[in-house]
Amino acid sequence: MKSPINFSPSQTIRLASGSLWLRLASLLALASFTVFRGGVGFWLPLIDFLGSAAMLALWIPLMGRLLRGDVVLTTDPRRGTLTRLYPWLIAYEGTLWLLFTLLPIVGGTFPEVNPVAAAVQVTISGVGVAVSFLIYLLSLRLMANPADAMGRAQLGDLLNLAAALAAAMVVLNVIPLLSLPAPTLGDKLAYGLANAAEAASWLLLRWALLTGNPENTAKEVS
Repeated sequence: MKSPINFSPSQTIRLASGSLWLRLASLLALASFTVFRGGVGFWLPLIDFLGSAAMLALWIPLMGRLLRGDVVLTTDPRRGTLTRLYPWLIAYEGTLWLLFTLLPIVGGTFPEVNPVAAAVQVTISGVGVAVSFLIYLLSLRLMANPADAMGRAQLGDLLNLAAALAAAMVVLNVIPLLSLPAPTLGDKLAYGLANAAEAASWLLLRWALLTGNPENTAKEVS
């Protein structure tokens, strides 16, 4: 895939990495906003934001090496830590989705919500968690063989889907479903900008992944 703009592969990698670090910063900003706002159970999303930021801090350098065509061995300390901890974070996010999105809507906690709108809310948020886990799994597989053109294409498709879901979450966070508490201006800015940063980071990562040379000779990194 050729880049629509005349950037070198190293430049696209730097852009993708920069956008991912910006996304990490947005997660830390959300964590700070959550503490500042407080409220009952504020620590539940706080754990998610801080955990996601920590995992992203491990994942970004690994993805940079993958994009450059370097092999990341299973003995790499960052990869080992990510492999052990990330499934727990996804399980936690899935539990939050089940308890605070799916069950309240299915159980009739918000009876005035339009069924179509409720289905959209449940589907987008739930698929987002699943797609994040698939991106993690496929990226780990690619780290062992960065020259796998089919694997790069599959990961590119997942990143495209993740960007679309993040963009949809911008809308859902700014425009509440019927009968749900209307978000404050601070909520709209904090969550809307964070989701926008996520969508942009996925798209730039996809660009760097697909504009790179999948036939690069992989180098072993100890």
